[in-house]
Amino acid sequence: MKIGINVWSYPKGLELEKIVVKTKEIGYQGIELAIALEDIELDRSAFKERWSKVKDLVASYNLEVPSIATGLFWRFNPIDVNNLDKALKVVELECIAASILGARTILVVPGSAISDLSYEEHYRRAIEFLRKASDIAKDYGIVIGVENVWNRVFGAPYDFYKLVTEVGRENVKAYLDVGNTLPHSIPEHWIDVLGRELIAQIHVKDFSVAELKFGIPLTGDVNWHAVARRLRAIGYDGYVVAEVPPYRGDPFKAAEDTYTSLRKIFG
Repeated sequence: MKIGINVWSYPKGLELEKIVVKTKEIGYQGIELAIALEDIELDRSAFKERWSKVKDLVASYNLEVPSIATGLFWRFNPIDVNNLDKALKVVELECIAASILGARTILVVPGSAISDLSYEEHYRRAIEFLRKASDIAKDYGIVIGVENVWNRVFGAPYDFYKLVTEVGRENVKAYLDVGNTLPHSIPEHWIDVLGRELIAQIHVKDFSVAELKFGIPLTGDVNWHAVARRLRAIGYDGYVVAEVPPYRGDPFKAAEDTYTSLRKIFG
């Protein structure tokens, strides 16, 4: 398995070059970058120019970009029909950035719960969105990694399995976030249910059930030895990408501590 880190693991506003330099210095093999709101406001030419410069920066430090993430699906909930077109635009921008950077996977959130909709309608709308997103991603040769998040829907491993399999597209898989499974379930069960065929990539962070707080791996309640054992058992050999909260007192220490933990867990 390769060890990477998400750009959100560093403080917001920190210069990207400083992040890239430190990521390489710590020892990570890859960095997951993210599409932000300002990217949507760029025209297509300016967007490509921006991400081409990012490609040159990352390549100059010999880092891989395994995937592209975004937080914009919380802003443009694809379950809400009024946001569907905007959500699909975000998917396309992720795909363009991924193709420029040589990333294989994009992170997609399958929407968040709406009180007035039935559970079945959430499935129907999420599947419709993901099939349309699949068509976009297929043109770029990109895999959609559907992330399990605290969105109050699709919150159990079999629920998520049903969602991904009913989409029925080879390029739509699960982006399993180990820490996001707690406190309502455990990641080992998610790994067992989804299996190697349906897991595109892995996000890693810990979670303390007592404090209801995310943290550095080995500081919470995730059974990391079981997680590593299960991933090896299904033959997963891709990236494990850290997505951890940075420390307030130092912009890089959380990334450093996370790397130490992940080397201990995954070897």
